[in-house]
Amino acid sequence: MERDLRSQIAENAWILIPVLLLLILITYFLFPLMDGIILGVVFAYVGRPIKERFGKRERLGSVVATTAIVLPIALILGLGGVEVVSQLNWAVENQAEIIRRAGSFLAEVEMPLAGIDILPAIYEIPPAIYDDLTGSLRTMIELLARVLSSFPIFSYGMSIILTGLNLIASIYVCYFLLMDGRKLAAGIATILPTENLAIYKKYEERIDSILSGIFIGAIYTSILSGILSVMVFYAFGIPNPFALAALVFISGLIPVLSSWLVIIPISAYRYFDMSPFDGILFFVVSSAMIYIPSDLIIRPYIVSMKSTIHPLLVVLAFVGGVLVAGLGGFFLAPALMGVVVGVYQIHKEEKMAMQIGEGPKIDLESPGSDGDFRPPEPVRRSDPADDPAFEEKGN
Repeated sequence: MERDLRSQIAENAWILIPVLLLLILITYFLFPLMDGIILGVVFAYVGRPIKERFGKRERLGSVVATTAIVLPIALILGLGGVEVVSQLNWAVENQAEIIRRAGSFLAEVEMPLAGIDILPAIYEIPPAIYDDLTGSLRTMIELLARVLSSFPIFSYGMSIILTGLNLIASIYVCYFLLMDGRKLAAGIATILPTENLAIYKKYEERIDSILSGIFIGAIYTSILSGILSVMVFYAFGIPNPFALAALVFISGLIPVLSSWLVIIPISAYRYFDMSPFDGILFFVVSSAMIYIPSDLIIRPYIVSMKSTIHPLLVVLAFVGGVLVAGLGGFFLAPALMGVVVGVYQIHKEEKMAMQIGEGPKIDLESPGSDGDFRPPEPVRRSDPADDPAFEEKGN
């Protein structure tokens, strides 16, 4: 079979090589929209359970599923991004005000410590050195503001246009994958050798289950956490609620971190700035309204039903992907990790099945009385002398 495959490749090399070059060229042209394509694939994957509820009405199901997934995410991240950009613009335009407030804060810190013996040594700093220190602090703040303003994600122009095009591309990719995803999968299956279709199907089902646990659980819980967090932040009068809700949404995508990455700092701020009661009350209410429904009810249910991948691998894939490849890598890296884990699990199961088939058959499903799995006891062969029929025949 391997020789036949090699011979087919050698015979069709004159057409395979140009097709491969065309695919590379198409990938090069589509590379600026790669984030939108990856995001659209993830949206289609997450919206597939909603679309399947509509049965044969595929067009209506695709529209509803795309809207149900894209609209809340666009509102949370869009409004949150507007608030973040406005705050950064204010910081860039009001550098002197930030320096003045920092000086006032340092003065407030120094006043309660005026009677401590350590302060005279600090006050004995020569004026020239003190001016150098304050000038260095001012220079660092101005440099930080310039660096923040130079980030492409916060600059206007081409980056904003490209981001908008990627978002639009993700909506189209999501809709058409929901509409014609089965046809695409069937077309890919025609390319594969027919002798191994059963094995490919097994790999496909396992990888599909793992990716469902990663993306469906993460996206659904993040959407719910983001919507609930906006309500809670508005109820408590927290400034910039949509920006904080966007952070809740992003942190909810990563297991272990979840919404507490935002809830705990806000609770600590209210604890020290307002009163201990306000901080504890916000922590209790936000945990009950945001964390418990999403991270203790929905996520465990979906992950337990779908995924078999370890949470540590998912965390490393999310964080490493976003550091290396930005938004596209944030979703692509966990998908690749899920594919690798799925292939490894199926390969391991096939190898164990072959070993069990060659050796004595072991029943791994029936536990012993002490809870440990044991092989079945060997069948006791009876002695022919103990058989009554044997005795009658002998007589």
